[in-house]
Amino acid sequence: MVGSHLAKPSEERRMRDYWKMPLDELREEAREKTLRQHGRRVTYVVNRNANFTRVCNVGCSFCGFGRRPGTKGASSDRIDEVVARVAKTPWVTEVCLQGGIDPDLPPEYYFDLVRALREAFPWMHLHAFSPMEIDSLCAKAECEPEEILSKMRAAGVGTIPGTAAEILVDEVRKKISRNKLPVARWMQIVRAAHRTGLKSSATILFGHVERWEDIRAHFEVLRSVQESTGGFTELVPLAFIPYQNRLGSMLARRAGSMGVLEERIRKRAMRLYPLARMVLGEVIPNLQTSWVKLGVEGAVESLGWGCNDFGGTLYEESITRASGGKHGEKMEPEEIEAAIRGAGYEASLRSTVYGPAKKLFSLVKKSCHPPAREHLVPRIA
Repeated sequence: MVGSHLAKPSEERRMRDYWKMPLDELREEAREKTLRQHGRRVTYVVNRNANFTRVCNVGCSFCGFGRRPGTKGASSDRIDEVVARVAKTPWVTEVCLQGGIDPDLPPEYYFDLVRALREAFPWMHLHAFSPMEIDSLCAKAECEPEEILSKMRAAGVGTIPGTAAEILVDEVRKKISRNKLPVARWMQIVRAAHRTGLKSSATILFGHVERWEDIRAHFEVLRSVQESTGGFTELVPLAFIPYQNRLGSMLARRAGSMGVLEERIRKRAMRLYPLARMVLGEVIPNLQTSWVKLGVEGAVESLGWGCNDFGGTLYEESITRASGGKHGEKMEPEEIEAAIRGAGYEASLRSTVYGPAKKLFSLVKKSCHPPAREHLVPRIA
């Protein structure tokens, strides 16, 4: 079964050795490997989120953001409203577009939204629409992923987020989100995106009901896709936020308290990040931390666990906040740089696909001239 296959014997032994390795030893190996691959350079991106609909008929138990159609708070933004929100941060170089799965939102809305943003902000890279959203668009338009993705690329999408992955094991997916697309479909859509020239991130949601065997299987799915397409730009482990969703309430009761559950999630993060570096670092060299999930202090600490990327400025963060996230929804570029440098690393501004950002920022300055925010554009060496 896709998503629950075993690794090759040698690979299985290697991963089990890392899993059983004392934490300090594992983290030191991951730190040394990261230094060999990236030196002391830690990257980040000046980006923002734009979540355009809370309407969602999927019903993930770990999500506090989505609203069933017809219920309180179930609404979608007009395209001009999304454009107006993005216009508040004209200096960003990336916009991440994601929303709930609204059964009544037509495919034309998505294409028109992309075109409107591309016209208004030609310097911004559009990182748009998860595999789950692409799957929904395919059903509505009655076409294959390649057709939708090719049209998206032509409209102006630059990359897609590799979210909706959660844990790439069908048995686990049925427990935490029984309406989520199957692992095989997720892989099909991601591979189709890579074939059409749209690279993607890769993600894993950890700290809930997953076991070691599930994480191993998830990593093997990512490895198999990456070895065939080379289309993943980064791996982004995402810690489960348990405060305002059904799954978190259930797990806290089982654990005895929310505090016990929080500690379990923290300990899982401390091992998963270095494990990801050691197991997948050769095929997916960029490992991104998440200050919005771990907090700035936790994100800085994870730079010593194998992470080489600090993520982005975000400016709008609705999904984590809806589940009770406690670490805010934005960081200014100089705050990110201060955090990175304070930990003894070199901060380096990047593009969405991990290219140099000097020319990109030159274009931003020339195109939008945000004089009141000019100081927020960091000095590019």
